[in-house]
Amino acid sequence: MGFLVTADYGTLIRQEQLDIVLSGTPTALTQAEIFAQELIESYLRTRYDVAAIFGAEGEERSALIVTYMVDITLYTVHARHGRVAMPEKRIDRYDQAIDWLKAVATGKISANLPLLPLEDRTGGFKWGSAPRQTLSW
Repeated sequence: MGFLVTADYGTLIRQEQLDIVLSGTPTALTQAEIFAQELIESYLRTRYDVAAIFGAEGEERSALIVTYMVDITLYTVHARHGRVAMPEKRIDRYDQAIDWLKAVATGKISANLPLLPLEDRTGGFKWGSAPRQTLSW
């Protein structure tokens, strides 16, 4: 069982529309979900506990992560037909999801997600200075 459930798509796309986009390839949705999860994890894993985020079930899941994962998944599924045929709202929502992930990854905004312990975090700030120099003329 994956992180997303069928009901998660209901607020962003009607089932009939999703069936048309999938065009008889049900594995396309699963593959797109895997891609979306890996993409989200790549932005979050330096500061956030992605195992806990994607291990959550039901109401314990982050509504933002669910929504952005659906947006990225739908964009990926639509992309199979070319960006020209893609609805503009799919492109806008995908861009919004990526912008949010970038802002969270750089620390510009803080997400309400489980953090990694301090000793496990990577990236972030590095403290220090250049070696001392003495200049004489």
